Amino acid sequence: MNSPRLIFKNTMAQTVANLLNRLGSLLIVFILARLLHADGVGAYSIAIAYFSLIDEATNLGASTYLIREIAKEPANTSRLVVNFSLVGTGFAILGLAIFYAILPHLNYQPGLIKAMYLIALAVLPGTFIAVQNSVFVAQQRVEFITLISLLTTVLTVTGSLAMLLGNYGVVGLVGWFVIVQYLMMLVGFFLIHRSITHLDWKFEPRYALHLVWDIRTFALLSLLGGLLAQPEVILLSLLVSESQVGYFSAASRVAYLWLIISQIFMNNIYPVLSRSFHQADQQFQSIQDKAIKYLLALSLPLAAGMIVTARPIIELLYGPGFEAAIQPLQILSLGLPLAFAGAVLWRSLAARNQQDQVLISRIVSLAARLGGGYLLIAAWTTNGAAASASLNLLLSAVLFGYFLQRGGAGIQIGSLGWRLVLAAGGMGLAAWLLSPYLPLWALVPFAAAAYAGLVLLLRAFSAEDMLIFRSIWKPQLAKKG
Repeated sequence: MNSPRLIFKNTMAQTVANLLNRLGSLLIVFILARLLHADGVGAYSIAIAYFSLIDEATNLGASTYLIREIAKEPANTSRLVVNFSLVGTGFAILGLAIFYAILPHLNYQPGLIKAMYLIALAVLPGTFIAVQNSVFVAQQRVEFITLISLLTTVLTVTGSLAMLLGNYGVVGLVGWFVIVQYLMMLVGFFLIHRSITHLDWKFEPRYALHLVWDIRTFALLSLLGGLLAQPEVILLSLLVSESQVGYFSAASRVAYLWLIISQIFMNNIYPVLSRSFHQADQQFQSIQDKAIKYLLALSLPLAAGMIVTARPIIELLYGPGFEAAIQPLQILSLGLPLAFAGAVLWRSLAARNQQDQVLISRIVSLAARLGGGYLLIAAWTTNGAAASASLNLLLSAVLFGYFLQRGGAGIQIGSLGWRLVLAAGGMGLAAWLLSPYLPLWALVPFAAAAYAGLVLLLRAFSAEDMLIFRSIWKPQLAKKG
């Protein structure tokens, strides 16, 4: 299978998997909004935010390090998986202990404290799931991620609905979430053992110490990634009411639903990008540029569309009483193209063995996001939280670009994306003019058609781009290209 088609296949499989997870989560919040209103959405979002923080902080950068190492040496998969998993378990237990020591000192309601004690138990299977997903991506068996995601979504949604209808509240939701995580961990190991490689559960202390040393930068990046995962939700929970957290979470779930596209696309591009740099085949710059261009082509119309249709989207998903989520959604949407571009830039740095520069960028971003976020949230609550998140994405992209250029890689976002900016702006203007007259279900396909027409009119894609697109659908063209 040619590279563009293989990347497309893997990206689509992972996109479906993650969309299932995100849509399942969105459906749970949809039900919560109608049964427990903004307070219930806020409490559930706070618990999930703390889980994301601990889970990301303790997985030691598995999704970056293991994909790179397994892609380089597939025969070493079992050794890497076993030793990394056992090392990761130790760090997860350490993170769990620290969280349990801090939790009693947080000024939350007793019910929320109980939910957070419970959800932290999902950190242990979360470590193994991160390792498993890295194996599936590196071994190009991403269909297993789709299968596990389908099972996760079905079990989570049905069980959560039963918990809510049984009046178990947020604590019941969280408890069921933990159970499903453990079940999916077992399914993941079964699939690896059966279809990829026999797992020899032999712990090698010397090799494990080598791993700990080798992943030190990735582990620090993971820790910072955890702190940067949802800091606005945590800051809001400490400064304002649970209902305000609920409004912001409702907006962020819609705006950041689409981030999975960039994450999955770059997970599949990353091994190719790494091999290209280390093999010095002069393809690194081309791959980086095309990744930026294609992700801008997706993110710009999404951002413009959500800015224009924020009100009907919020009303459709959450019903009456969530009007305070409209402006945060518009502000968060502004940062979406920056997030997509940043997903390429930091992986380009990692592929060039410049992960130390990624670490510096993350540290600066974390300090700015926590300090600036506190001030913005104190002044403008949910709108301030949304502004903090979008400004941080801008800062991160600037820092990544600076370090890439200093290391010799060219950054040409302006020349790559100006036609796409015009096309997305024209689409947004047309949608805004017609929004008073068309329902959302009719406005969305009209806007998509308008964007496609403007992209063709402005010739935003080159002949080489079109050949790549055609080779995805017609593999025989790859030989000619």
